[in-house]
Amino acid sequence: MKALYKLTGGGIVLATACKLKYYYSHANSEDLDWIIGPTAFVAELFTDLSFSPEPGYGWVDVAHSVVLAPVCAGVNFLIIAFCMSSFQILWKKHSPNVLVTGIVLAATASYLLTIFANAMRIVLAVILFTLDIYSAWLTPDMVHRVAGIVVYYLLLCLYSQAVNWCVSGQNNRGQMGENPFRKQALRLVPLFWYLLFSVGVPLANNSLRADPELFLRHAATVGAVTAVLTLILYKAQRWYLWVIKDRYNARQPTASSLE
Repeated sequence: MKALYKLTGGGIVLATACKLKYYYSHANSEDLDWIIGPTAFVAELFTDLSFSPEPGYGWVDVAHSVVLAPVCAGVNFLIIAFCMSSFQILWKKHSPNVLVTGIVLAATASYLLTIFANAMRIVLAVILFTLDIYSAWLTPDMVHRVAGIVVYYLLLCLYSQAVNWCVSGQNNRGQMGENPFRKQALRLVPLFWYLLFSVGVPLANNSLRADPELFLRHAATVGAVTAVLTLILYKAQRWYLWVIKDRYNARQPTASSLE
């Protein structure tokens, strides 16, 4: 029954992801108002931008020459976050009663996360645009691309940890301490899903054959940035755990003090 439950849930998640991907590939700016509109609203809270819908273009801030077009909708990130969180829930929870509930919660949380991630990308783009850091090789397009990967991937990693904590609770902490391999594998979950949809899916869609140079540059950028971020997060977590352990040991009474 557990295997059937997971297969059914996984099939629903993948079918939903494929349907959303197909919808996004044929959508215009008006079709994506449900995600671009809220993104514009959140971005306005953190900047002096002021967006308004412009048919055929998206949401536009004329004064600052900023356009939130369909390519900025972040639907691909939404699909990644939805699939990752849904499969994390399906992997942990085996009751059919939580099948629909878990998928709906994953979809809702992923949607809200996507709006926030999109808004943070816009805020960061506005800040980076004002910096005098560009050169012949460090182009605005490259900086914008790398910044987007950083925002999306870091938030995806935090989201993965939050979902894992929610579905596992306190019991997971003890299990992770007893199973180092599983502990390390959990860190690679966001990396797997991000690379799958950012590199694997375009590769399956013949992007390499259509434009080899563009695809290889894209794959190299995504791979390098996510690898560096994964290493940084790993080292940061190791350092944090070391500090916590050191403080815990310092508070423990020594043998001489007990005597």
